[in-house]
Amino acid sequence: MRTITLAVSLLLGFAPSALAANRLRVVATTPELVDIVKRVGGDFVSVDGLARGTEDIHQVVMKPSFVTKLNRANAVVFLGLTLEHSFLLGLLDVARNNDAKPDPVKTCAGPACVDCSEGVEVLDRPQTLSRAEGEIHPQGNPHYNLSPDNGPTIAKNVARRLSEIDAAHAADYQKNLKAYLAELEPKIAEWKKLVAPLKGVKAVSYHADVVYLGRFTGIEFIDSLELKPGVAPTPTHVAKVVAKMREQGARLVVREQHFEPKTSEWVAAQTGGKVAVLGIMANAFPGTETFIKFSERNLNNLIEAAGAKK
Repeated sequence: MRTITLAVSLLLGFAPSALAANRLRVVATTPELVDIVKRVGGDFVSVDGLARGTEDIHQVVMKPSFVTKLNRANAVVFLGLTLEHSFLLGLLDVARNNDAKPDPVKTCAGPACVDCSEGVEVLDRPQTLSRAEGEIHPQGNPHYNLSPDNGPTIAKNVARRLSEIDAAHAADYQKNLKAYLAELEPKIAEWKKLVAPLKGVKAVSYHADVVYLGRFTGIEFIDSLELKPGVAPTPTHVAKVVAKMREQGARLVVREQHFEPKTSEWVAAQTGGKVAVLGIMANAFPGTETFIKFSERNLNNLIEAAGAKK
């Protein structure tokens, strides 16, 4: 029926408004998911995002307009593994969308929910769920979007679920997926060669969110500046991290863009190292609005700070 409507609209000469009216309404939680949905969905979707790339994903500012978007959403695309719990659960709770309901385990439950973590090899599953260990994620580390080689899995999950939600355009979504992977997968192969000099480099991060990126680059992250996940650094802990870095010859400090810079810069100065500033979402920096640009910028920042040859 949707296809017939579009065909008639084209004949009558008012295709743009008809096309807009027939697009699948999608809400994606992060900028890189917005990008991937646009690439896979093409002309058959309209996409709204929630988090801004410069925000801390754990402290996204909720706006009334987000509820309006979720009310009308045919699909809600999210990273999952409880990463968006601090804002998406509350928004879904007040949104009037029976196809997307809040769920303490799945984040979003219902036929409109698109969990991009399906099929991801999850790392850092916690040994204990005690709150004394800080802000831990019970299903494992949710920052898999930082590793470029998880991009194809995200895109495939989006294509599969959009095809189920909007079966009339399943072939189109699969065609768009194939085109996107034809661009992304060669870039991943290129990046693997690019980061080869980083293998074995020892580093610390501000927050414990780089495990997937470490696996992709070969960087060995030996500690975090936060006392525990979500718990600010203390002088005593930072001093221990500096001593550990000196002992193991680590000179790379990774700071996520939204965290304060002084602690990271001080630690780098004490160890004769440098700071690599990373985004945890696309659009953390100007010109990084896509998954590809976001991934490439992070990798280049790591290489530059580590002094590794390209």
